[in-house]
Amino acid sequence: MNLDDLFLLRGWINQIPWSVLDEQRSEGGEPARRRLKTLRRDLAKKARFYDKPDIVALWLSQRQSNETWSKQAERALNTLNRLPEPVPAGDQELRRWLPEKVCATLPVSVTTWSEAINWLEEGRGRDRGYPAPLRPAIKVLTGFLSSHAEVLGYQPKSKPPTDALPMPLHSVAPLEQVLIPIELNGEQGSNRSTELCRIEANHDLAAIHSWLALKDDNPKTYQAYKKELERLLLWAILERGRALSSLNTDDCRAYIQFLKNLTTADQRWVTQQPANKHNGKWKPFYYRAKKTEVSVIDDATENEQSQPVLSAKSINYAKTVISSCMAWLVKQHYLKHNNFEDMPNIKFAHIALQTANRAFTLSQMQFILAYAQAKIKPGSSTEGADRRLLFILKFAFYTGLRLQELAAASFGDIEYLEDDNGLHYFLRVVGKHSKLRKTSMPSTLIEELQSYLRKRGCPSQFERMPPEAPLIPSLRDPTARKHLSPAGLHKTLAEFFDQLYFHLNGDPESDLRLVSKIRKASAHWLRHSYGSYLANDKQVPLTYIRDELGHADISTTSLYLNTDAKQRQKVVSEAFSAV
Repeated sequence: MNLDDLFLLRGWINQIPWSVLDEQRSEGGEPARRRLKTLRRDLAKKARFYDKPDIVALWLSQRQSNETWSKQAERALNTLNRLPEPVPAGDQELRRWLPEKVCATLPVSVTTWSEAINWLEEGRGRDRGYPAPLRPAIKVLTGFLSSHAEVLGYQPKSKPPTDALPMPLHSVAPLEQVLIPIELNGEQGSNRSTELCRIEANHDLAAIHSWLALKDDNPKTYQAYKKELERLLLWAILERGRALSSLNTDDCRAYIQFLKNLTTADQRWVTQQPANKHNGKWKPFYYRAKKTEVSVIDDATENEQSQPVLSAKSINYAKTVISSCMAWLVKQHYLKHNNFEDMPNIKFAHIALQTANRAFTLSQMQFILAYAQAKIKPGSSTEGADRRLLFILKFAFYTGLRLQELAAASFGDIEYLEDDNGLHYFLRVVGKHSKLRKTSMPSTLIEELQSYLRKRGCPSQFERMPPEAPLIPSLRDPTARKHLSPAGLHKTLAEFFDQLYFHLNGDPESDLRLVSKIRKASAHWLRHSYGSYLANDKQVPLTYIRDELGHADISTTSLYLNTDAKQRQKVVSEAFSAV
């Protein structure tokens, strides 16, 4: 236990006022009351592990003002502080770690962590889930296992199953929670192959999962493909009254038309509020309003307010995914024909130099970073989040990493090479298609990272940080061992760009070009800004930029280069200067 925590505990034991304890806390640190609550809970857990029930009760009870209690608490603190920090193991009894009421709820055969893990795994394979009285205990179990996954070698993969039975499919609902009628599940689909099927699939949902299993090494791709096929399956049953394996060419054409016509007014299929599948508000299509749509006239009609849900690019992507699945099912002799095969793509104009148009100039990036810096107010409740935001912006711009790559970065991924000029830092990155690369960490970024660590009260030497510790931590985890998720990172940057847009939009002196960019900006713009800055401002060789960004083909990297276009415009402009 560090000296600050010991001082806080002893101050609390000896009745020192909260105002004094708060003054002794480090700047930007956790308030004394909140930190003390965590410390008392941790001490109670440690006392439970070492089978000291009297000390457990002392830390969980209220503070007393008499001298006898203070001496007792001091002795208890000294006793626990001399004992090594406990580490969970599979053969240890649960009662050494968990409250008695939790252990009493579990089956009598579940007494150790190994038995608890086996019991949880068996439960996930049952047709029926856990009864309601067990759910609070399971929540405690899975929470503990997630916090100690590395030590115990087990990470809970999903939420425990509920004891709710699937309901017949009558309206839009997640496929995991419904029963598809036998006549519509595809067992007798009119497009089913008459040859011997090469996969273990008797119905459409099983066939889809067989194809998706080929993609399970990439969770992001798996979820994206699953979403498209789930949408199609629900539409086929609810809108056409057919099994997926009974869809003909006309049905496939109708589905593409359905995607083209889908608007936010269709509340049966579309939601504008994020909702997971355990939420009754879930819909197959989620529409997030763009910044350009924030000004809506109050008395506008519903039709005037509705927006198309999918772009032409998104519809073409859906068709590609579905057609790929159907083609594979034809090869496996599950289907006779791939009726999506000859569906033409929707044509739409590709914007020339799209990459350059989605990048900030150096001066614009400097303005964005200065705005983020100005948001930091020492001592405010948002100081930690604002400091992290500034680091995220610099980390993204100085490396050009993708969203998932930023979120996954850990201190154990940092490497360096040494020569007479000092240390040259790199970050190991697993990019698209599980391709490993090393991207450069500029010395400016190293200084920023060290400064950020010091502000967090962490050692600035990277070697002293746990290898699994994230460069971008979740603020919800007091241990700073949990990564901010890609979704959380996207939300953080999206909210920042929203704030900056409204700030600039309300200032008549603002640069309108920057306002227009901020209105459309996303996390990926920082990657484009990185590539554009290196290619155009610094004329870094394209091969270097290709390797830094992890592009498979240099033609992709060349999209960042617009010096030829600038020179062409200059020559043409000068040609007309005398006209």
